[in-house]
Amino acid sequence: MARETYTRRQARNYDERNYIGDARALVKDLGQLQKYELYEVVCTELKRSHTLKREKELEAVKSVLEDDRELDPAKLKKYRDGRSEMAEDARSRDGQTTVNRKKV
Repeated sequence: MARETYTRRQARNYDERNYIGDARALVKDLGQLQKYELYEVVCTELKRSHTLKREKELEAVKSVLEDDRELDPAKLKKYRDGRSEMAEDARSRDGQTTVNRKKV
């Protein structure tokens, strides 16, 4: 039997790597706080443009962390979505202030 030959484009897109397995091996020895930090880094990196291979790696790490039962889904959502627009525009003077009332 003849070996299949690939053009350069096909060879570049042909990928047998187990991204989920690699991500599980990466996350396995991390503590809970380190997992949250890693999830935050992964989410910020996914917002940037990357190569297809890098994007697959990041998506695999993200899915492994989201499937982890140790981590709180609400906290992961906070890291994924970031701060709200109102919170980003907040200044210190926007906090609770006391109302000046007339002294009787």
